[in-house]
Amino acid sequence: MTRVERGLVLAAIILATLACVSWYTSVPSPVPVAQSSAGDVADIGVTRPESVDAYAREVAETDPFRLDRRPASVAYRPDLEGVSPPPKPARPQLALAGLVGGAALLDGVPGRPATVIVHAGDTLGGLRIRRIGRDTVIVSGADTTWRLTLRQAWQ
Repeated sequence: MTRVERGLVLAAIILATLACVSWYTSVPSPVPVAQSSAGDVADIGVTRPESVDAYAREVAETDPFRLDRRPASVAYRPDLEGVSPPPKPARPQLALAGLVGGAALLDGVPGRPATVIVHAGDTLGGLRIRRIGRDTVIVSGADTTWRLTLRQAWQ
């Protein structure tokens, strides 16, 4: 160990000892406690009913519990309280029957009993044909996107 290192170690030991001694000998300063009495409280008085009505009207008009500070676009209907929402319509069971050139043959399209020939961009029964690839068709609905592929190549 060099002289510089020994000096640094000695300085660190001295400073640590001083910190420990000052920590043990320090006395926390007392926090002054404020004395209060009932006589020191000012008389608040009674609020006029007109001002309460004005404040209530202001709160009702600004909708403080809504982020946009405007009333809801849909009115509250207590008669629907506890009523379950209507069931969502069933998702169609789409199947890719085949690909011919730039068209696809789809089975299970809503409102169509048989196989349908579709092209990219077509809309059938709320379903939009997004893309027709070499072996894949991408169909999107309101909340679902299907990626349909052929099970096996036609021979």
